[in-house]
Parts: sequence; structure tokens; C-alpha cells
Amino acid sequence: MNIIRKIASPIIAFTLLAACVAAEEQGPVTDKVEISPQLTPIILRADGVSQAKGQRFSYGSEKAAAIVMLERFGPVVQNENEECGAGPMEFAASSETGLTLNFQDGKLVGWFFDGDGKSAQTAQDITIGSTRAALEKAMPIELQLDSTLGIEFYAQFEDFHFIGGFLSDEGEDAVVESLYSGTTCFFR
Repeated sequence: MNIIRKIASPIIAFTLLAACVAAEEQGPVTDKVEISPQLTPIILRADGVSQAKGQRFSYGSEKAAAIVMLERFGPVVQNENEECGAGPMEFAASSETGLTLNFQDGKLVGWFFDGDGKSAQTAQDITIGSTRAALEKAMPIELQLDSTLGIEFYAQFEDFHFIGGFLSDEGEDAVVESLYSGTTCFFR
């Protein structure tokens, strides 16, 4: 046993030293994780989200699988709210993308996006910062005039699915500030 310790101790010490040197060569650690250029943007859909060919998470998809997709972009924070109007809801949020996935009973039921516009976009190429003119060209929108949350719009798609969001103002130069779809936990 002592001979193993005598041999293992220098090996462990060398390995730890090499790891420290390698970490120093990589530069300082930052809180912000850069999204890998190899990752394709998340596609925000009226009926769920997708990323890459064949990887689609429609409403009703399993929570665990959808979270794995989100984790490819960096850390995911999960929480829940028992008091949502639609009933208790769980959330998985990625600060790296600005995308929050909404779940009920372990199934994907909605999403909310307020990221930088590089990590996610709709199938119609609308994202945060898109102009109102581009939005209206991409999809027929209606303003929700009675919204208590801001300048809210929605676009109806087939099968009762929709994409909604918020504009910076009502003018023609307005930009998209956030997008959502499915079941949410907005308090109106």
C-alpha cells in the first residue's frame, strides 16, 4: 500500500500542476460562456422549438430531452411557480441564449425568448431587434390592444398555435423586444 502511495503521489501532483498550467494558458475565467459557432441557432416555432436537423421539440415533448438541447449552449437554471394562471409550471432558463422553456407535468408547453437575437430566431427569421416592418412582412400580426404588459402582438398559425411578443413601441420603427409561444406564466 505504501509503495502505491509513493508512486501515485508524484503522478497526482504532476497531473494537478499540469492542469493549473493549462488553465493559466487558457486565459482568465469569465462568467459569460460564448456560444459555440458550431451550434446552430434555436428555431422558435409556434408549436415548440427545434435545433439542428431532425431535433424538434413540439409541445408535449419530454422535459429531459428539451433541457439537454438547451444545455448545449451553457448552464441551465430550473425553477417553478405554483401560482401560474394555467396551473403549476416548471421552467428551464438559459442565460446564454435568453430562452426559457415552460413545462407542465414533465412536458414542454411553451417558451419565452428575450436573448441577444443570435442564439434563437423564429422559422420566419424574426428575433430580438427585428423591426416591426420585418415582423409584419414575415407573419400577419395583430396587436393585443387590452394587454397590461406592454405593446403586445401575436400571429396565429395553423392548429391554433401562435407566436406572440412585445414591441418597443407602437411606431413603425418599433423593434421586437421579446417573443413567446404556448402556455406562459404571464400575470395580466
